[in-house]
Amino acid sequence: MKTLSEWVARIVLPSRALFPLRPVMIVMIFAALAVAFITGPGDRGACGSAQPGQVEGKPEALLPPQITILADGEAQTLAISRGTVAEALSQAGIVLGPLDRVEPSLDQPVGPGTEIRVTRVEMKVLYEEISEPYQTIILANPDLRPGLVEKVLEGRSGKICRETRIWKKDGAETLREVTSTSRLREKIDAVEMWGAASLPSRGGIIRRHLSMAATAYDPGPISCGKYADGYTSIGLKAGRGVVAVDPRVIPLGTRLYIEGYGLAVAGDVGSAIKGRRIDLGFPTYREALQYGRRTVKVYLLE
Repeated sequence: MKTLSEWVARIVLPSRALFPLRPVMIVMIFAALAVAFITGPGDRGACGSAQPGQVEGKPEALLPPQITILADGEAQTLAISRGTVAEALSQAGIVLGPLDRVEPSLDQPVGPGTEIRVTRVEMKVLYEEISEPYQTIILANPDLRPGLVEKVLEGRSGKICRETRIWKKDGAETLREVTSTSRLREKIDAVEMWGAASLPSRGGIIRRHLSMAATAYDPGPISCGKYADGYTSIGLKAGRGVVAVDPRVIPLGTRLYIEGYGLAVAGDVGSAIKGRRIDLGFPTYREALQYGRRTVKVYLLE
């Protein structure tokens, strides 16, 4: 291995044949070669430290790009060089619910500065049992002594099951909607009869009566003809509590209270039932015959 003096001699001595060198120039060349020999190849900074943008022992190594994930009220920074939004969330340990929303979409690629936003969405179904209060229907009877009240029918509250869907985004309620209702128990309005001269000023629905000519029938062929099948024109089973009316006076389906007969529903028509006539149903022909023909007070309950 040649020494430093030998390398200098090979470079400097042949050049003297071409032109004479001054001692100062020889010293400068020698100093430059000495510095190169000591430092060796490479571009290093002071004390051999890595330059900015480099990793110790790995020149030119760059840090991966940074992305931001906003989820569950926190911002998380993640170093990832490539991949999709779904892969980034998986790497961050974020598990999505079935209704959660993500922007950008899961299949979108990520890059430097990408911001991923996760919105937590939840839906809860609430079932409520609600009481439906009954009303009191007051029948104004002019023949009843003032101050006297007769209980015709006891009232009963109804029950309704209501289904409500509640939507939340990031824990805050955004929508509440009733999706269905079902009746668990029908309500029954109370019915009371008051003297017309002493009706209450509030607290009830007052119904006044119609004076009607009442006759009676039974579901059999004697009353209804040979083609009678036991059902009315609107599909109700004929008998007590179902009466025939003129729909121009009392609409079919109307609930009634009939003096001396009780509660009923207008559920049938008849060729002879016109105007203020009403035909009251009884289980047997004998009972219908015994009832005969009367003038009655008829109260429309609805």
